[in-house]
Amino acid sequence: MSFGGPPVTTHSVEEADELLCSDEQDSAIEAEVLSAPPKLVYSKLLLSFTRKLLVATVDKWDNHVLAIDKVVPSNWKNEPAGRILELSILHLAMSEITVLGTRHPIVINEAVDLAKRFCDGAAPRIINGCLRTFVKDLAGTSTAQTSNSKLEVPLQV
Repeated sequence: MSFGGPPVTTHSVEEADELLCSDEQDSAIEAEVLSAPPKLVYSKLLLSFTRKLLVATVDKWDNHVLAIDKVVPSNWKNEPAGRILELSILHLAMSEITVLGTRHPIVINEAVDLAKRFCDGAAPRIINGCLRTFVKDLAGTSTAQTSNSKLEVPLQV
């Protein structure tokens, strides 16, 4: 499966053939998955949504790391390897809000439910707080950008 990205360059014919073979194998696997009965595999729409979410998460990773560093507790910063699942939930939720445009209450509820199910006791509250702060900052940033663009009125001579 390909998730997009920049064009790939190769330095030899053998390398190009190997890459093409790999892409064909991935396409065959994707075709097999998509041709399976719906009870066994999620729909093509869900597969497309998942791809968009993964690409968005990779594209916005650095911006989200900065936002997460502002709002997560210091004990999470000291042990990031122990918080991989929690941080992954935050990255996915932030990408879904900013890039895919899913309404933030829905995303926050889903993230908190995931944290309740798979993380330790304090994680749901912290994820809820982090995402609410992220949404407030995001709304404040978009409001500031809108007000700045309204102030820039061209002069008529």
